[in-house]
Amino acid sequence: MIVVCLLVSYFMRPLISVVSASWNQGRHLAECHRSVLPLERGLVEHIVVDNCSDDETSEVLNQFPEIVKIVEKDRGQSEALNKGFAMAKGEWILWLNVDDFLLPGVIDRMLKILQTGDAHFDLLYGHTVFVDAESRTIRTVYQPIWHYWMTAIGCYAAPSTGSLYRRRILVEHPLDENFHMIMDTEWMLRVGRQLGVRRLNHRTVSFRIDDNKTAGHIQSGELTPRHRSEREALAKNYRSYDENEDRSLAGRLLIKLARKCTRLWILGDKFISKTFLLKLIHPTRKSK
Repeated sequence: MIVVCLLVSYFMRPLISVVSASWNQGRHLAECHRSVLPLERGLVEHIVVDNCSDDETSEVLNQFPEIVKIVEKDRGQSEALNKGFAMAKGEWILWLNVDDFLLPGVIDRMLKILQTGDAHFDLLYGHTVFVDAESRTIRTVYQPIWHYWMTAIGCYAAPSTGSLYRRRILVEHPLDENFHMIMDTEWMLRVGRQLGVRRLNHRTVSFRIDDNKTAGHIQSGELTPRHRSEREALAKNYRSYDENEDRSLAGRLLIKLARKCTRLWILGDKFISKTFLLKLIHPTRKSK
């Protein structure tokens, strides 16, 4: 009987484990959870790692007994996410901020890709929709096709929230828990060379611009002191990532030129992605 139970447990393992770090975002938790529920039950688990929130989080968690809960103190979202990654049962992990949510049909689209054997990648992501505190759309951020050199020179890192990762990669290479703001960028710099990455030309995730996300920084692009200190820490190990005063004048000019060319590349990629996506959504009608 024990053997039968173990076999049933193994074959009913979820294909995707959604991992969300949580702290005082109970007002958004239900929307986040409902967005990852697939049409076919049993294929997705949702792990919420909560830092002992003192808002309505615990009441919301109790409304959804299917959520796998870890409620204990942590040193920040990097530690919380690592806990969730380690206990995930799925072969794939969807990193999803608890105040963000997937767009309709996205989880089933991801499952279909995995089930049809088309998963020739380690990281899958799509375009991002910025929303406000009330889930109203602000604008769409079209994500370019990622290449390692884009991150290496400090121009672009593939999005983390709403992205699908091969579990083995995240478990073997956990987040650096000394980083709290750009831990995903640090991870991409450290692990990115070995990743197979695929970009979907679809809107996949809604990213909430709210006070908890330092909205001023996101909207203006200005660095907060914490962002700046973490960028400086990265620059010590990755010399091309940020400004280095000890670099020669020719070296600094070369990096600046590379960044300008990369930004033009990204703008062109975004324009092409937007054009083709809009054509898919609103195909031109042929005249009779």
